Amino acid sequence: MLKIKSALLASLLFISTALPTATYANVQGTVEAENPTVQNSTTTTTQTTDSGNNPVVQEETVTDENKAESTSADEKAEQPTTTPAQPETTQTETSPKSEESVEQEQDSPANTEQPATDTEQNESSEEPANQPQAGEKLTVKQKLADVPDSFWAKNEVMQLVEMGVIGGYPDAQFRPNLNINRGQAANLFKGALKLPDGKYQNKFSDVSTKSSFLQGVFSTYEAGIFGGKPDGRFGVADALTREQMATTLVRAFDLKDTGKELTFKDWNRISESHRENVKILAQHGITTGREDGTFDPKATVNRVTFSVMLHRALVATDKIAKNEYKVQAAEVSSNFKNNREEMNFAQVTSDANPLYLRSTATIVFKGTTTETYGVAKDTVYNYAVGNQGATVKVTVRALENGDDFVFTTLTNKGKSKLTVDLFQKATNVTNYRLYRYDRFPIEKNSADVFGFDSSSYPTGLLRIMENEKLATDRMVGKAYRSKQLTQSYKDTGGTSYMRDLESEYEAYSQAWLGEDLFSYYTLVSNGNDIVDTWYMNSNERLFKTDENMNGWMLETALNYKKRNNWYTAEGPYNKMATTTEPMPKSYQGFGRNLLLVKEDRALVLLKEQGDRYFANLVKNSFINLNKFKGDATYWKTEVTSTYLKNLFGITAPFIDTRFNEQIALFYYNSGAEFNMPNYKEPLRNYADLLASRKQAGHVINVAKDAYYISDYFPVNQQVTTHASMNHVLGGMNVLLLAYKEFQDPKYLEAAKSISRALQIEKNKWIRSNGDIWYRVNPKGEFAGDDYQHLTLEDLINSYKNWKDVDPSQLPVFEEMLISKANYLSKNRLGHTYKIKNGLEEIGMSEYLPEGKLYTDAL
Repeated sequence: MLKIKSALLASLLFISTALPTATYANVQGTVEAENPTVQNSTTTTTQTTDSGNNPVVQEETVTDENKAESTSADEKAEQPTTTPAQPETTQTETSPKSEESVEQEQDSPANTEQPATDTEQNESSEEPANQPQAGEKLTVKQKLADVPDSFWAKNEVMQLVEMGVIGGYPDAQFRPNLNINRGQAANLFKGALKLPDGKYQNKFSDVSTKSSFLQGVFSTYEAGIFGGKPDGRFGVADALTREQMATTLVRAFDLKDTGKELTFKDWNRISESHRENVKILAQHGITTGREDGTFDPKATVNRVTFSVMLHRALVATDKIAKNEYKVQAAEVSSNFKNNREEMNFAQVTSDANPLYLRSTATIVFKGTTTETYGVAKDTVYNYAVGNQGATVKVTVRALENGDDFVFTTLTNKGKSKLTVDLFQKATNVTNYRLYRYDRFPIEKNSADVFGFDSSSYPTGLLRIMENEKLATDRMVGKAYRSKQLTQSYKDTGGTSYMRDLESEYEAYSQAWLGEDLFSYYTLVSNGNDIVDTWYMNSNERLFKTDENMNGWMLETALNYKKRNNWYTAEGPYNKMATTTEPMPKSYQGFGRNLLLVKEDRALVLLKEQGDRYFANLVKNSFINLNKFKGDATYWKTEVTSTYLKNLFGITAPFIDTRFNEQIALFYYNSGAEFNMPNYKEPLRNYADLLASRKQAGHVINVAKDAYYISDYFPVNQQVTTHASMNHVLGGMNVLLLAYKEFQDPKYLEAAKSISRALQIEKNKWIRSNGDIWYRVNPKGEFAGDDYQHLTLEDLINSYKNWKDVDPSQLPVFEEMLISKANYLSKNRLGHTYKIKNGLEEIGMSEYLPEGKLYTDAL
């Protein structure tokens, strides 16, 4: 097995897993035309609101004095809503310098207008009146995900982008078919014409001093391009109509009547205040009308139409020469999809590479909470999404070494489907690579107590390079869609918690646009469910070598049921045994298993290999254990075992001795290394609990001062359960360790009581085949098949502890150890690393069981 593993690792060490480049289809549509299938959404891009460091952001527009690609993090503005198209009624606007009626709005048919471009010219379209000198022919990298080389308006859009006049939305989408509103148009005019800053005036009710439209509004107002509305608004959120666009373009570029007579079939539908400007715009070849000969004056203007018109006006007035662009295709993941819908955005963090949320539903910031732990600080960003009670929680867990976890949870209490994306941009990227887990296929086995496990492993490790130097190592998890299940018990007041895993899917996609790598994490809710995803981020290599990384991925594939992959801010979820409740019909019940919340295997590999990834997992487990326990002294299970319920009537919550033993040892053995405060206290607290069990009645008496401590202590019930050999030994070992650490005689007294019981009933515990019985019940009856390896590990630890404290107790443990080891060897059931190392430590290597070497005890 080891030889096969090594060979596989060697062959995979240099496998490249960079994702393929997508092939873009030509974006359909023509100048001044909306795609008939794209409707004006009744939700709009939400702009920056009063949310402290968590602004909700609007579409990116770049002004002359601020050519950044997004609105600044501390901007605040109104939240406009898109006004649906209205029947053909007139709404007037006040002039910038007079009260003349100059603009009207109305609905439109979905006709198309012919583009006056060299690449799409035909006999029925018009050339622009002016023929300026040709600009440059440029080759550029694709910067907007939905503006590839095949896009019909790429030259106009790309030149405006290169000029810093227009940008994309924060998610690198241009969204050409979305309507443009008056506030956005004002910002674009300011940038294109390099208008001076306008001084704020308390003139428009929808423009505050913190509005992201402020400069565009007052610059264009002072320049006479835009006026206000009769109701005292500027109308920043109102969609721009084609006839209004004509008037603003004529004003902005001071276009004059050439005397050429032009008309359109729907001339009478053009508002009288706009007709002359529509004619002038056509005279200069900036508009050519629809394909059917109409102008369609009341139709709203989409983003690409306005961009093309603005560009044509710049060219026609000799302000720029028209460039031609060859757009080099972006590299995107195979699951990346352009998002053409109108979206709401919220900026989550305010660092150099901020996190954003996006959704078609509204996103409302609900506040931030922070909590500090010994090894990390959690900052939790809370949002309400939509109007049916959905929430998004983004938890950034910043470790003291500079690394962080990002956990995102979408909880949708409504019945409707809902999608929310978390995304982030990395800048100056020169290369990246995704090392995928699925290079190592999983062979699934459903023939055990846990049944079929539909989960697998994370997506992989994303390595991002800047100037050929490591910028980010990111372990990317998948998304997990589940339903919360609960079962309450009236007689005890307790509750059992479970998640029904409906789907594990790949949340991650990416697009490499120019030097910017956009990473998207998509949470898709079907309604009445919870969706979780996560990643771990570092500016150092998470694994010292690629061999270590590949080794971990292979190990995860081989042991996928015992390796955490579904992480949340409250701890990892794992497949629960089929003998737990409430178990869904699918049997895909997942819960927080305390033995897996503590990252025991990660701690072992950290000590062996020193990889940063495992150090981070261990730190994260300390935080999760802390959060799981809360203010209690011990760790209580939150899932009911139907096995125990049927035997003893025990339901959640209850204290599992094995779980508390392992957690106490986890803290004791590694807490100091990770600077955990009071890391010895779990050991002391649990030893105190064990020492008090005789008085509490949670023991099976064998003789005077000889007893076994029961495996489980119900919190709300008075029940004495069975005692299994592994629990008995584990509890005794904790008492001995606590005695060595704290020198409290009550710990030694309790440990000796357990040892005396084993001495008395040694021959009852050892079966005729040499194996050990699994458990003894309160009636003194022995039954059950023992664990394959676990009990032998415990016997070795017991031998070591008694050797240090009282060697007179050794004979019984030596005899049971040898019997168990011989049984394993006879049946070639193999051994674990802990068994091998432990036998060497106590000088009994000759009893090493023959057979396979296992990483995890069976």
